[in-house]
Amino acid sequence: MNSQHTSFLVDVDSLRRKAAAQGLSIPTAIWDDTCPSTNDELAALVTGASTLAEAPADFTRTVSTADGPAELPAQFTVHGTDHQNAGHGRLGRTWTVPARRSLTFSLLLTPGAVFDSWGWIPLLAGEAVRSAISEAGVPAVLKWPNDVLTVEGKKLCGILARIETLPAGPRIILGMGINTRLSSADLPRETASSLAIEKGTDGSEIDHEDLLVSILATLIPAYQELIDNGDSDFSSSAAAEKVRANMVTLGSQVRVERPDGTSVIGRATGLDAGGDLILDGDRSYSAGDVHHLRTAG
Repeated sequence: MNSQHTSFLVDVDSLRRKAAAQGLSIPTAIWDDTCPSTNDELAALVTGASTLAEAPADFTRTVSTADGPAELPAQFTVHGTDHQNAGHGRLGRTWTVPARRSLTFSLLLTPGAVFDSWGWIPLLAGEAVRSAISEAGVPAVLKWPNDVLTVEGKKLCGILARIETLPAGPRIILGMGINTRLSSADLPRETASSLAIEKGTDGSEIDHEDLLVSILATLIPAYQELIDNGDSDFSSSAAAEKVRANMVTLGSQVRVERPDGTSVIGRATGLDAGGDLILDGDRSYSAGDVHHLRTAG
């Protein structure tokens, strides 16, 4: 089911071919010219609230599948858009940027039985994004739990994981929004940046399709390593070591604002077996907004 619309920033057929050349199987790729939230749209397909056979009434969609649309999307289905106008951020915040200025997509994962290492999934996604944009010419670092920053600390990408519980088992919808083509005038806040700004280039030179393939080529094998690891301690794996090596949070004095409204201060000393942040060597936190604190002197 392919629209004749030709202006999408990602061609779904090309995306699946390029992924296959990297040894990746993307069963379904969906791209919308605009949509409220790729996480919401993919969740609706996962839960059966909508189907690929139903053409959206208010935006244009293009779809590429291996064997025709399945009843429910399979693992590694990609759902993206050229313009997300009502995206979700952490802790219920909204997130939106001008049309065609960011790479915004969601990836479906089916991890099987619930296990204690799920906290590593957004960390692995962050490392995949960091690696891809670094290869594109923008050095970057990770901030626990789900941000990719410039080395100067400006935000380039946010990641949000959503869990849907189905009779067949849990599904994780992993959403990512990367500031690619934004100009300085487009930035939502002065603490953000984009690949175009950091490279000093026109935004049109940032290829969304190639960047997405690069992300998937790192993320999917790392995720598969996590799943194959079973009940073993994933924190000792090579993929986990890459996360730690590129996470600027570790070693920093931080304030963690927790979902219940409380906050704690300490030095980030490591990541535990579940990917939780360890403060001062003995306190672990699974969720919260992290603020890096300046040290005196």
